[in-house]
Amino acid sequence: MKSILLTLLITLSLGCQKEHAHDHDHDHDHDHGEGHAHSHDAPNGGVLVDVENEFCHLEFLVDPLNGRLQMHAMRFHPSEEPLKFFMEQVEAIAKIGEEEKAFTFSPTQLDGEAPATEATSLYTAQIDWLKDTPEFDVTLKELQIEDRKLQNITFKFSK
Repeated sequence: MKSILLTLLITLSLGCQKEHAHDHDHDHDHDHGEGHAHSHDAPNGGVLVDVENEFCHLEFLVDPLNGRLQMHAMRFHPSEEPLKFFMEQVEAIAKIGEEEKAFTFSPTQLDGEAPATEATSLYTAQIDWLKDTPEFDVTLKELQIEDRKLQNITFKFSK
């Protein structure tokens, strides 16, 4: 009886160690020690922004075909997939030095051209000064995704 209890105790203690390797079917490592930090790579090579502690991620990049600034919405957990939502426009402010410039993202079909009239994971903004401005700070005023109102999302954009 003692040997069964000892075996059970050893098995349970080995199964509950903090550091372990496992496959989550996504491209990042987990460190379950102090801090539990990990990162994601932007799928399209743009600037990736973590929103509300991984509620979602937004990726920003310039479309090489039409020069528009794209905003892709996605989830990484539990799997990497587009996050579709609908807003008629997403208002943003760019700060370039001391100057602020307002612009808006519009819902766009996945072809990057046609306007979307229902939930989509792609929003685009036509910005005339974008081609001459390689880096700037951005604030998205508000996003309404699912039942959440996300406000004042800030990040630095660079090409």
